[in-house]
Amino acid sequence: MAKILVTGSTGNVGSRLVRHLLSRGQPVRAFTRKGDAARFDSRVEIATGDFKDKASLRKALDGVSRMYLLAAGLDLEQNEANAIEAAKEAGLELLVKHSVAGAQYKATDIPRWHRAGEERIEASGLPYTFLRPGSFDSNALYWVSTIQSHDTVYDALGKTSLPTIDPEDIAEAAATVLTTPGHAGKIYELSGPESITPEQQVAIVASVLGRPLKYVNVPDSAAREGMLGMGMPAGYVEAMIGLIQTLRGIGHIDPTGDVKALLGREPRTFKQWAEANSAAFGQGRPEPQVARA
Repeated sequence: MAKILVTGSTGNVGSRLVRHLLSRGQPVRAFTRKGDAARFDSRVEIATGDFKDKASLRKALDGVSRMYLLAAGLDLEQNEANAIEAAKEAGLELLVKHSVAGAQYKATDIPRWHRAGEERIEASGLPYTFLRPGSFDSNALYWVSTIQSHDTVYDALGKTSLPTIDPEDIAEAAATVLTTPGHAGKIYELSGPESITPEQQVAIVASVLGRPLKYVNVPDSAAREGMLGMGMPAGYVEAMIGLIQTLRGIGHIDPTGDVKALLGREPRTFKQWAEANSAAFGQGRPEPQVARA
């Protein structure tokens, strides 16, 4: 059975993907930084390295036939360029890129960065699949501190409605693409089953927690200050502000049917995600679903 390399393997999607691949009996190699090996199941082969270290990428791809490429941050373009170069040298039979919804429009920095990676892959001649997920359900975890301190959520998206998606569904879709035939050359726009506003999300969390919560829309300046306060690099904060402004301008994005097409079932709702992760909001419920390799 072909071995699969998973990059971003300790993250929100990558860690879940490793688990899904293992559950299918798939040999998995995780590309990860030094010191992260203890976070994985003993069945996972570890490739220690960094996107900036081309030699570590080439070594990680030795004996691999498929790769899940998941990069993020300000260095996304260069990191992906290094990985794509190594993938081409390795002659992979399939390169699956974790992209972003709207990459094809290049409307703001983050979609532009991802589309640049897609274009490099297209030019490489490698068989590929692009997964373009929208906003994650788990972004609501950024609200935990203000919910715990004063039952309030602050957000800058206003009445924008988005079909947010459970990272578990992204990982399961990725596992399907990596382990079943017929996906080369395909682009899948991954979304949840319904388009909802942040205020509606907050109402759902309130219902799950059994107490009232307040939603407050804030100006971009406050959103910027909050992200900087969380330790995000200034350049990435500006990219996020640009994305928020673009989404507000669009106002509403409809869900797609691509998760159902891949998995044969409807994607999970935001309510299902909130119920599964209620303990993260400090309510003494069962532990939130954290992927174990």
